[in-house]
Amino acid sequence: MIKYTLPDFTVGLGLNLFFIRLLEQRPDWFQDGVAIDNVYGCFPNCIMNGGRAYVRERASKAQMDEAFSLLEEHGVKPRITFTNMLAGSEHLGDAYFNEILEVGARHGAEAIVYADVVGDYIRANFGMKLVLSTTRAIEDASAVNCMLDRYDYVVLNYNRHKDAAFLAAIEDAARVEVMVNEFCQRNCPHRQEHYLHNSQDQMTESMRPFACIAQRADFFDHKPGHPVMFTNDEARALHDAHGIEYFKIVGRGVPFATVLEAYAYYLVRPAYREDVKRLVMRAAG
Repeated sequence: MIKYTLPDFTVGLGLNLFFIRLLEQRPDWFQDGVAIDNVYGCFPNCIMNGGRAYVRERASKAQMDEAFSLLEEHGVKPRITFTNMLAGSEHLGDAYFNEILEVGARHGAEAIVYADVVGDYIRANFGMKLVLSTTRAIEDASAVNCMLDRYDYVVLNYNRHKDAAFLAAIEDAARVEVMVNEFCQRNCPHRQEHYLHNSQDQMTESMRPFACIAQRADFFDHKPGHPVMFTNDEARALHDAHGIEYFKIVGRGVPFATVLEAYAYYLVRPAYREDVKRLVMRAAG
């Protein structure tokens, strides 16, 4: 089974629910052996959020509960993103952060973290399963194995997820996750700087621009052998060769049309992709 992780349970919740419900109603339209396992994201203006800064008006407990309940109705887990690179023990008492955890714990949420101290706190106080974020950028397979002793899942460094020797050295590949449509060029020299920039913005409630200096990959170019992105066939081959089950579609902060294109490509049979996209656009309009 190929278990997909989809982006955004706030702004993108409607699109995700559309695909979740369509998979239930018309499984014949979807590719063999695919499931929507979880939806990742964070609520606005949480200082622990990382990856992408999100500084709009804070969500209420009722809004959190509604979002998680809608996913839970369909057996889909929320994965809450607490990947701020600057988060430390001094931030663990933040009231809003703990509210999100409290509500999430009631709905079987999992937490994506960057800092060990954050993960330890969440596990000890809320009992959640933990996902180690790709922002840790682990280069060595032995280090991934060590992190699998500490975390329930590890999201692989996008620079290594097409490295056959690296993948073969992972001892429990069923608990790692691969990003299928990462946009950065391979070995982007500014990636960690960009993550840090976004972490700072989240902490200071600002939204400073960060120019993408390196050329970004073209999502719509599904050619075999792309340095970091996967075609459907490549994702399935990875699953078959290494037993990797979890695949993540990147899309927080990405234009709606690009996210829709990704969902249609990775989830839907080719014969139905255009029909599904038309249905989405009709529902959105």
